[in-house]
Amino acid sequence: MMLDFLRDINEKSSDTTNRRIEDINKDLNEQFFTPMQVAYFMSSMFKPIKKTVINFLDAGAGVGNLTASFIAYICTWEHKPKKINVLLYEIDKTLFPDLRRNMELCSELCSENDIQLEIIIKNEDFIESSVSELKVDKTSKKFDFIILNPPYKKLNTDSWHKTLTLEVGIDVPNYYAAFVALSYRLLEKNAQLVCIVPRSFCNGQYFKAFRNDMINNVRLEKLHLFESRKDIFYDDVLQETLIMLLARKKQHLSDNIYITESINDDFSEIRKTKKRFDDVIFPTDTEKVIRIIREDDTEVVSRMHSLPCKLEDLNISVSTGPIVDFREKEGLLSCENTLWALPVIYPENFKNGIVQWPIEGKKPGYLIEDESNIKRLRPPGIYVLVKRMSSKEERKRIVAAVYDSALIGKVNIAFDNKVNYYHIKNEGLINRNLAKGLSLYLNSSLVDFYFRTFSGNTQVNVSDLKSLKYPAVEDLEILGETYDFELPHQEEIDAIINKVLFE
Repeated sequence: MMLDFLRDINEKSSDTTNRRIEDINKDLNEQFFTPMQVAYFMSSMFKPIKKTVINFLDAGAGVGNLTASFIAYICTWEHKPKKINVLLYEIDKTLFPDLRRNMELCSELCSENDIQLEIIIKNEDFIESSVSELKVDKTSKKFDFIILNPPYKKLNTDSWHKTLTLEVGIDVPNYYAAFVALSYRLLEKNAQLVCIVPRSFCNGQYFKAFRNDMINNVRLEKLHLFESRKDIFYDDVLQETLIMLLARKKQHLSDNIYITESINDDFSEIRKTKKRFDDVIFPTDTEKVIRIIREDDTEVVSRMHSLPCKLEDLNISVSTGPIVDFREKEGLLSCENTLWALPVIYPENFKNGIVQWPIEGKKPGYLIEDESNIKRLRPPGIYVLVKRMSSKEERKRIVAAVYDSALIGKVNIAFDNKVNYYHIKNEGLINRNLAKGLSLYLNSSLVDFYFRTFSGNTQVNVSDLKSLKYPAVEDLEILGETYDFELPHQEEIDAIINKVLFE
């Protein structure tokens, strides 16, 4: 019966859903409808409660899939409420005909189950409305359940919404984090929030304040990870996505977090595991990185943690390349070699663990040095570079290569900001074997698998590289002695890492 009810809503809304796939309003807000099967799975993550009256919020209702799924789920409870108060926010009025029709179907279902349903639909800005309410009474807690598929676009620092969120102590870089942080502030004690969001908040400096805010306000109880957002939504957004169940309770180190993972959107294949909170967010980790560690990742994590050094122990630093090509003065960048031109190094210069320059391509490979860029150039030497971005199709997230001035020329270098570079006080590493060993280590499956436990992004941040553990300098140099210059095949890399570091 419930499946028929949800299928009916899904079919009746399909025309609107299909129209909106290419709709400009969706693109402007970076909002995406929740498919019904995902919506019902999200609702089923809530824990039933025994309460006569339930207050429910959907802060971005769309055509009502999430709300309909939640109501259908409640109607399966053994102890059903007598009344459900539903508050829906939807800023796009063109969706109201479908939304109202679907809520009428929800009312019929509730009547069949002796539940009174009261629905309020607000054509208002959720951020403005919730901030206004929290400013009046920060202790105001209204809702027992909140469900959320928020907009994903960037929250600009000079925007009105950014100003509003800061007024209630929320400092986040993205709309989805703002919606989540505002929502859990509206929960009653012990109440629950389920949201579907990109995995990007789990690591990185940009979301550090949000992670701290979340840990201080709610308890993380369940995580569900999708391998690809492309399989879940109606678009081509390539980013790992997760669903969270948060409860308005104090978080303890010994709390269990239930982690599941699905390959596709029909939930026919689900992997399950259970981890303590302090195995997901390490107590000593000042960055509060959220690591989603599967059972088959346990050995990887154990091996990584057994390594002796942090990056600073090696007296090595890592930074993002300081050259932004489109910001350089006109005439300084060129695709052709000229007198006084210096090498510009992009990810495209990486090949088999070596930086090759020059190469043919569309990127300007030469930069003329002048007073406007001289401080952003680096002296000749041996550096290890890491791509900041990898494509979703690339096998590995972390791709490293050695830059050696002996092969290119003993001149200053321009590192593009799409690469990260390892250095010692903005100069090269002390010897070639150290650089080769560091590159071999970074290109290992160990590092790649470990990186995936805390990042669903294709972007590799400096903070991510700083969070890794590293072998001692002596071991890195031994690793560097095991091959000539081009990287060995992956199987050989991993065999070398295993033999030198773990046998």
